[in-house]
Amino acid sequence: MKFISLFLASLLLISFLPSFASYESPTKGEQNAFNQLLSEFQKIKIPKKDVSDVISTFNKPLITTFTCNANDTNHLIVIVVKTALAKFDKSTTHQDMITGGTYTWQCLITTEQGTITVYCNNELRLNPDVISNYTGIDYGIHQIENLAILYHEFLHGQLMIDAIKNSSQWREEICNKQPGDTVDYSYADSDHKIINPLQTQFTSELVAKSGGKMLTQEITPQETTNGKFSTQVLNLRDYPEFENGAKITMRASNMENTSFSTIQNNVFLDGQLVNKTKSGMVWFYIFKDQNQTTSSYEPIPMWAKRAAGLWSNQGNDTEIYPVIQYLVDHNLLTLNNDKKFVTKIPDWIKKDASWWYAGIIDDHTFLASFQYLISVGVIS
Repeated sequence: MKFISLFLASLLLISFLPSFASYESPTKGEQNAFNQLLSEFQKIKIPKKDVSDVISTFNKPLITTFTCNANDTNHLIVIVVKTALAKFDKSTTHQDMITGGTYTWQCLITTEQGTITVYCNNELRLNPDVISNYTGIDYGIHQIENLAILYHEFLHGQLMIDAIKNSSQWREEICNKQPGDTVDYSYADSDHKIINPLQTQFTSELVAKSGGKMLTQEITPQETTNGKFSTQVLNLRDYPEFENGAKITMRASNMENTSFSTIQNNVFLDGQLVNKTKSGMVWFYIFKDQNQTTSSYEPIPMWAKRAAGLWSNQGNDTEIYPVIQYLVDHNLLTLNNDKKFVTKIPDWIKKDASWWYAGIIDDHTFLASFQYLISVGVIS
């Protein structure tokens, strides 16, 4: 019999906000989370849009200079772009959605004798509640979503930088700015028409690399009755790799009161649109159910849990290697290759190790966390 575990939460909305606000330094936790996510993001070896320009602006200003045409209002344009991590504004809300992060373009134009200088002091904010997994969702999926949040925010910066560098239309507009005019931020894609497909592809690749499959489905207002709907979203027979047990996690946008039902491998979704005039979007993550795939193995010995608990307090990565090797030798973890453990293990998983030793989380949850680190190359 197939097993389906279902989880529902609001979509982690990731947004671009053109505004001007007082800068607040990030908390230590926000800075550490950003550093860890950036390190993991830069190691990912899957196809994605190059966002190295916006990443570079965290360390030093990106300066772009170009001359205008002879008949333009101005003759020289100098653009300086910097980005800083800022403290998340918890008052930020978007109807039914949880904000995972924001990227703020903040440009000031000065003009002097035909020269326009555009100073852009941009800010990236990450929601610490979302990044720290306050919902308790599976850690592998949680880390994938965190990386998607970061990628999404980088895209808001990179797309605008691309326009500054390459768009003849944007350059013509800036060459003819008058004192007091504002910057056209539309190239940063606040409507997500460019970003959403890129983010979906990126997330799908990460899920596939972790051994799962990602599906998306739109629910249009025309498919509902006064906003309410009941629709088949998938048939598990279409995914034979998960026939021995599937764990399905869902994220949704513009939906509420949602519930699942399963009839002969057909999975149905019931719910209603929050805004009845707009479509809802659903993201499904399908993975093998770990309770099914590991149930035939012998229990993990107490010495391994004790070693993990000690490692979580002392922080010497070499102390966890024998535990990982034991789990690999007993087919509880699968390494991508035969290399030694050479990459620094992130601090967040030490909390998992402590909880595992204390019995707060079970073997399957702890194994899923480590298997995720293997799948993205943090452990090899």
